Amino acid sequence: MFKFSELEQIHLEITNNCQASCPMCTRNIHGGVANPLIKITDWSLDDYKTTISQEVIKQVRMIYFCGNYGDPLLNNDLIEMIRYTVQVKPEICIRVHTNGSLRSKVWWTELAKVLPKDHRVIFAIDGLEDTHAIYRVGTNYNKIIENANAFIKAGGRAEWAYIRFKHNEHQVDRAKEIATKMQFEDFTMKDSSRFLLDTKFPVFDKNKNVTYHIEPSSYSTLKFIDKKLIDNYKTVLEKTKIQCYALKVKEIYITAQKHVFPCCWLAMIPYQPFDEALELHPIRKNITDQFEELVMSLGGLDSIDTLQYSIQKIIDSEPYQTVWDDYWTTNKLITCARSCGEIPELFSTPRDQFISNEKLNVS
Repeated sequence: MFKFSELEQIHLEITNNCQASCPMCTRNIHGGVANPLIKITDWSLDDYKTTISQEVIKQVRMIYFCGNYGDPLLNNDLIEMIRYTVQVKPEICIRVHTNGSLRSKVWWTELAKVLPKDHRVIFAIDGLEDTHAIYRVGTNYNKIIENANAFIKAGGRAEWAYIRFKHNEHQVDRAKEIATKMQFEDFTMKDSSRFLLDTKFPVFDKNKNVTYHIEPSSYSTLKFIDKKLIDNYKTVLEKTKIQCYALKVKEIYITAQKHVFPCCWLAMIPYQPFDEALELHPIRKNITDQFEELVMSLGGLDSIDTLQYSIQKIIDSEPYQTVWDDYWTTNKLITCARSCGEIPELFSTPRDQFISNEKLNVS
């Protein structure tokens, strides 16, 4: 594993709170009922300054505000966190990923003013007015467009991130036209890889009644998890060569609970519910057992807690430096194989697989 002196990127979850109920997000069970394993946790500004110290800021090239379960805009200190960071290192790159359906136009104008020159705010907009909220339940398309417009007009650099499903695949070209007109700088599109066993994903209401189904795009080439893979996953795992993405880009992920992991994929394991598909229980049980063994190998959660130890001490510690090779080669982590494995035709890889990444004409 790389040393602190090589660290380039930090991915932060400054809150695991979100007003949306996206059906495929583990914060809830198919969009209807909150996941009981997730307890709302927010970073304070003091937490941020303790964890992301001046030494850390000066070391890294980029800080990415996103996370597994929360929208960073739900943290009331986001702007002050950014302001502090830029004061320490004006040339730093900052990225913020959001559903964009929060805050006022005044707030968005202020955000644009405090961000460094090298920045990008990624707006998750999955369709147009009539389709966006089919997946982004609890968000408002018109509010997002209003906020994005205020941000861009104030000098903010924005990206439109579009997840393509069957219900919105016919609107991609129109969305690109709108993005260009509004002067978004980028338009990225990907297909969802969260369909398991069945390509019809049920969406629940608060009483766990199925209200409708979400389906993958007709054009999707992603391979989804099926019964054959489940029955043979140990054999597939043995043949998979793991090439860690976090190692490649020199990145760490810090959870809402302030624990350091190489990536968001490992950090989400403790919050995965077991009741979605009985066929997946053996694999999920194995994944959970592997995670618990990994945490023990690192010295327990306290040993990777940034409020107890600095990021440098955690990364440069003997356990953090040495355990990963074993989990990538001999005792392979299923999560690592699925997210960073070299047999993508057998694994439905959850890492972002962008079908298109277009620079838009904003001149």
